[in-house]
Amino acid sequence: MRVKPLIAIPLIAIALAGCSAQPPAPKETAAATEQKPLFATDAEALAAAEAAYANYLEVSDQIARDGGANPERLKGIVSDQLYKESSDVFITYLTNSINVDGSTSFDSLHVADISSTAATFYVCLDVSGTNLLSADSEIVTPQNRQSRLPIVFGVSKTGEKFKIESSEVWSGRNYC
Repeated sequence: MRVKPLIAIPLIAIALAGCSAQPPAPKETAAATEQKPLFATDAEALAAAEAAYANYLEVSDQIARDGGANPERLKGIVSDQLYKESSDVFITYLTNSINVDGSTSFDSLHVADISSTAATFYVCLDVSGTNLLSADSEIVTPQNRQSRLPIVFGVSKTGEKFKIESSEVWSGRNYC
């Protein structure tokens, strides 16, 4: 009767040894060694991010001034996900007959991270130059609205064109 447990121990050990074996180290391929960062320098990254984000804000501001009409103007400038999120906001403008007067701006642009396919940046978004207006052109901007917001946004590159992948209020310490 003691024989069965003793036979089971080596079988369990062999089975467990198979589970704990280390996978082979990945082999380096030509594609992996040829991948370059999305930007050669931080200065290049900042210049591209500044141009892409300024374009994004300009188009978004125009859509907001138009009361949320034709949000498809953002297509090709932003990712599909950001387009959907932005369109939802603009539909709210249309539904509530709200438009925006003025323009947003940004400053304090900094590189957060750069990989071979995307880059992330921090920026301070300034909405102090804008007001929400009702259909009667009355200001309906909330009194407690923050005028400067810390934003983290992502950029990717398709061909020679940069696209805003995401743009969100930074949840960490307010750096603006």
